[in-house]
Amino acid sequence: MERVGKLLRRMVESDELLAEWDRSDLASVESAEREYRHWLEQKYVAVRSDDGAHYEPLSGDRLPVDAAEVILTTAMGGG
Repeated sequence: MERVGKLLRRMVESDELLAEWDRSDLASVESAEREYRHWLEQKYVAVRSDDGAHYEPLSGDRLPVDAAEVILTTAMGGG
């Protein structure tokens, strides 16, 4: 795989790897997109990171396959 993207779910102790994809491998992209949409349907929110230090909120249900990481988390309530 050339450049592998990772779909992660943020957990209390660490991040859980949900999927990996290679932009040149359509099957891996489709599988990661299905997994991404599944978690969005469960009311998770997503951010992308290309360097592990900066995070950009995502909207919509399209997986940004050019991202190094897409991290899913539950929305945090304030109050």
